[in-house]
Amino acid sequence: MAGFLERYLARVGLSERPDANLAGLNALLWAQRLAIPYDALDPRLGRGVDIEPDAVADKLLSGTRGGYCFELNQIFARALTDTGFQVEPLLARVWFRQQPDDPVPPRTHIVLAVLIDGERWLADAGFGGGHVPAMRLAEGTQAAGNDGAVHRLRRDPAFGWMLERHFNGQCRAQYSFTDDVAMPADIAMSNHWTATAPQSRFIQNVLVSQVVRDGLKSITNDLFSIQRADGTEKVQIAGPEAMRTLLADAFGIVLSAQEVRALAAFRP
Repeated sequence: MAGFLERYLARVGLSERPDANLAGLNALLWAQRLAIPYDALDPRLGRGVDIEPDAVADKLLSGTRGGYCFELNQIFARALTDTGFQVEPLLARVWFRQQPDDPVPPRTHIVLAVLIDGERWLADAGFGGGHVPAMRLAEGTQAAGNDGAVHRLRRDPAFGWMLERHFNGQCRAQYSFTDDVAMPADIAMSNHWTATAPQSRFIQNVLVSQVVRDGLKSITNDLFSIQRADGTEKVQIAGPEAMRTLLADAFGIVLSAQEVRALAAFRP
């Protein structure tokens, strides 16, 4: 039976292990984002999310499911480690939907700091947006996304590092994180809240997305969108059977008819 790294490379469509350098990091990141969808359906189905490593590998390498950040970045970190990288998990606060009067968001996202030649690089295979290459952890670092956006890191006096998204003349904070390495117990608690708390957006919404070469395709409840640099196309999903077909054809996510109905994405 093939080992984890062999299974992973086959799943993301790479024929050989990349070198443990910046080019290799970006090759793995890009390959995973194209191959494995952002799939936050298990919280919506009331199952929670099992982040035990073998469970994550079995699910994400099956070819029939994706995962959300605690799964996607875990399996990415595991592949990076097996490739020869040194990786540190960091917990993040997601700001991109926050309104000015909203309370400070909890740490519901996980990102990775990857060490290369004495420098730390931010790498994130688990955010439900467009692709962002690895970014050196330094004030003012910028990276162009595949959807036409430019991402920038800055130091925030209250929350550590802040990743901003600049697009069409607008700047939106994406998430913040500190340099503190996340302990397994903290990751477990954050995942549990994110996957089970009634106020979590993953309980309240049907959320799926996947990077394409020039943007992002996504499902939010009963709306299918394709976002590119030149605009966004949106299509209303006709019903549960259309949703089931779309999940399989556009994202490779295979659910039963009963599971799709249980998502309750459609108004009565």
